[in-house]
Amino acid sequence: MPPLRRGDKIAAGEGIGLSVFTNAFGAAPIALAAGLFVVVATTGSGAQSAAPVSNPIPYAKASIDRGRTSFLQNCPLCHGEDGRAQGSAIAVAADLTRPDSWKNGSGDAALFSSIRNGAGDSMPPFGPLGQRLKDEEIWDLVNFIRSIGPEALQK
Repeated sequence: MPPLRRGDKIAAGEGIGLSVFTNAFGAAPIALAAGLFVVVATTGSGAQSAAPVSNPIPYAKASIDRGRTSFLQNCPLCHGEDGRAQGSAIAVAADLTRPDSWKNGSGDAALFSSIRNGAGDSMPPFGPLGQRLKDEEIWDLVNFIRSIGPEALQK
């Protein structure tokens, strides 16, 4: 389905139409019907921001520990407590210990972007449009995920 644009009409049940408007930042479309505002999540690029090329948070025990805490609060339903995504009934999730199998890249910037903005239909965004993790928390998650992967990525 193509991204919604200003003025598009979408159905919201029998006899009810919604007009789509973008918010002041041009990010998530907002639909207006019967005086109610509804935020509609999209996979478009409106609110996605470019990640820095390199991780600004040093790969260190304190960051990895913060990332582990955030991971255990947000990620085990799909990725499992060990990051291997075995037996997930919620979604088809990536095995975070095998970056060679990731669909959206395995570098720090790609991993940051997948967490912050979501990745496809099965990975929701955890940045401003999702769980609202701060960028620093996402970088800690990147460091934690690197810590459970191949030794070559643990730097």
